[in-house]
Amino acid sequence: MGGKLPPGLTVAFGSGILAALFYAAVLLGGFGALILGYLAPLPLMAAGLWQGTAAAVLASIIGTMLVTLLMQEETGGLVATLGFLITSALPALVVVRQSLLARTAPDGGLEWYPPGRLMLVLAGVGLGGVAIAMVMAMGEPGGLEGVIRQALSRMALLVAPGQADALGPDAMWIAPAMPGLVVISWLLMTVVNGTLAQGLLSRFGLNRRPSMRMVDFTLPHWSALALSLACAGAVLLDGTPGFAALTVALVLGVPFLFAGLAVVHAVARRQKASTALLVAVYLFVFLIGWPIPFLVGLGMIEQWMGFRARLAARKPDQEDE
Repeated sequence: MGGKLPPGLTVAFGSGILAALFYAAVLLGGFGALILGYLAPLPLMAAGLWQGTAAAVLASIIGTMLVTLLMQEETGGLVATLGFLITSALPALVVVRQSLLARTAPDGGLEWYPPGRLMLVLAGVGLGGVAIAMVMAMGEPGGLEGVIRQALSRMALLVAPGQADALGPDAMWIAPAMPGLVVISWLLMTVVNGTLAQGLLSRFGLNRRPSMRMVDFTLPHWSALALSLACAGAVLLDGTPGFAALTVALVLGVPFLFAGLAVVHAVARRQKASTALLVAVYLFVFLIGWPIPFLVGLGMIEQWMGFRARLAARKPDQEDE
């Protein structure tokens, strides 16, 4: 006489299969398939934020095995597996584990792991990956930066084969920033998927923890010092130390971008047309781009001034995600 699988197992199996199918969709080509590939961590995060860390681990294992089978011939099993682990399974497991951490607050309620610290943990994971890549490239001319310059040069020559002289390794000025930009992309992908997963679960009342509100985003004070030192190192140091400092500065800029946006949310809460204001700000910032450094600076100033908390306290609690 058969029995039903426990809900956690059912969710884990279904989520792992869905994540693998999303990831393998990139083989179909086209913009829609690319979007599905970008959303591959979403089912894994949803499973974990709903059923717990064990469900996320099981879903990740199932997804990894299925990706290896589906993409064995097209990309090679190892390449596909590593890609899925790095871009989908790893961020999902980090987000789920840290998000579900909680401790008893002085008032007897639960105090959940703060979103700012979660962002710093993710940044640390990304920087750890860059550090591993730097160690692996130590035997190459120019280290990791030299490897990146050579790779960019070969890619450019495929696009413009008649400009071999102009597209040498030294012409690839973006090379020092590439590791940081890759980690930033990974971070933003993780944030988007985590937000969508939590929002989906909240919509149906399946979330374990309350949703993280942008206005509550804070960072520990030491992070501002770390970003300042990294920026100074990127400007003053040459070679590998300068390359590493630039990577750290770029990656740590992302949490402070969110800290700056938290100030914007605190200001918007005091306006009648708060939603319209926030939509306008986000469109202006992310379509134009150049205001981003100003928001990072605003986030750093907030670390010492603390006016976000005072602004947020002047209006009754409300959701502003």
